[in-house]
Amino acid sequence: MKASARLFDFQALNEDIVRRLFTAFDPKAVITQISPLTKGMSTSNYAVRTEGGSKYVLRIYPTNNDHSRIEVTAYQYAKARIRTPEIFFFDDSKQIVPFTYLIMVFIEGSTLGDFIAGNAGCPDHVLHRIGSSLALLHQTEYPHMALLDEYMQIAEHLESFESQFYTLLNGHAGAHIQPSTKKKCLQFLTNHTALVERIADKHVFSHGDFIFSNIMITPSLDPCFIDYEYCFAAPVFYDIGKFFRTRTQVERYIGAETVAAFREGYNLKAREPLPEEWYALSKLADISTMLHLINKPQIPNGWEAAIDGEIEKNLELIQAGKACS
Repeated sequence: MKASARLFDFQALNEDIVRRLFTAFDPKAVITQISPLTKGMSTSNYAVRTEGGSKYVLRIYPTNNDHSRIEVTAYQYAKARIRTPEIFFFDDSKQIVPFTYLIMVFIEGSTLGDFIAGNAGCPDHVLHRIGSSLALLHQTEYPHMALLDEYMQIAEHLESFESQFYTLLNGHAGAHIQPSTKKKCLQFLTNHTALVERIADKHVFSHGDFIFSNIMITPSLDPCFIDYEYCFAAPVFYDIGKFFRTRTQVERYIGAETVAAFREGYNLKAREPLPEEWYALSKLADISTMLHLINKPQIPNGWEAAIDGEIEKNLELIQAGKACS
């Protein structure tokens, strides 16, 4: 599925404002280049280069979707376990601009998606490392699905996985997909209660947006993991399902060996190995994740068809027995 539309408008800042924001971090810095990084869906990011060659990312949060505090905490949590960018400065005073922002190191390299497309695939050892890193993130467990506060403690109890599924299908999300797809989902839930229950067996710290564009591959082939603003407590399979969602430009390179390398890496560092049906469970979990994306009255053009098609594909894979390891 390809969805390039932004959820929140990009905040276009002139160079003078960017320099003022950066000066709060380093008053002596001499900025030589400012470049907007327009990819992404929520935050507005700028690459800032200073005299001497240092390069940073200025990350600005939307006013009506400011997850900055939990993201900063999540970066600290992740940094103790896996490779993440270092955060140098955080300011939520809103004295210079009416936005919260932070400054972090710029990671040289390419996103995992661009790396796969440019190299016609990805070495197994890189996928192995990605799986191991996700398992390390997942080592903190929670009793149920929940939103987290800035201390990574439970802030709000969420509906159970099964209950959410029905709520989504009977809400705005269900209205955006084809009636036949909605019917198939409801019938699947009725006929496969054991799979649904298996997903909710354990809840962990979830990255929340574990997608190819949030994994940077450095020149040394070392994966670095970014963008934790949507982290929350969720079943293990949420992150995995999102990771293996269809990417049109690189899907032909994601085969059985790729899946196996990820699984082996994950199991190497996991508190307990993935169950035999882990891939099917991840595909089922990702249906719920996609429904959340469209659970609103208005959604970007093209999302209905893309998500409807991906849901159909996931159901067919699971029912045909092809979505298992």
